[in-house]
Amino acid sequence: MDVRLNTQEQIVKSFYSWLPMVLVALILYGALFVGLAIWLLMQLFGMEQAVAQTVGLPSGVLFLGGLFYIYVKWLLTALSSYQFSLRGNQLIVKGISGRRTIEHELPVNDVKKIHIGTHTHTMQKPTSGQGGAKSKAASRLTVVLSNGDYFKLDFAMNAFDNESLYDFLTAMKRKGIDINLNG
Repeated sequence: MDVRLNTQEQIVKSFYSWLPMVLVALILYGALFVGLAIWLLMQLFGMEQAVAQTVGLPSGVLFLGGLFYIYVKWLLTALSSYQFSLRGNQLIVKGISGRRTIEHELPVNDVKKIHIGTHTHTMQKPTSGQGGAKSKAASRLTVVLSNGDYFKLDFAMNAFDNESLYDFLTAMKRKGIDINLNG
């Protein structure tokens, strides 16, 4: 039993609520990169301010655009490689957690809880498509083991098809694992 992944287009759409924050960040970082480019051109190359501004504005914007593109491609590639599945009696979890990649294959008997979001006591049934998370914490999937250890899978609600994830978690609940689902 596997949880289906969203397409890259669906993943991008699931981040629509982040758009205001991204636009503000791009403006602030854009101003920072343009200012830094102008300052470097004036200090290192001895350009006059007017010439440095003419060259620095497109240079800073291009640099920021390139970095943003690289980050979005990395994030889409990472989220497209997620895995949450059940093979026999083994739970397989692959994805990103913070700055590291996680790959766990563990017996279902070792899993105590699987919770989604910041409020791990309740979650409404996720909707299909864009029902994704409004924040990184709300989209996080946490797996708690019987020995008290745990690990988190960031952006799970963005990476996985929500209906498929709901069906999978419902099946895991029937196996005796504490799941924070209602509905």
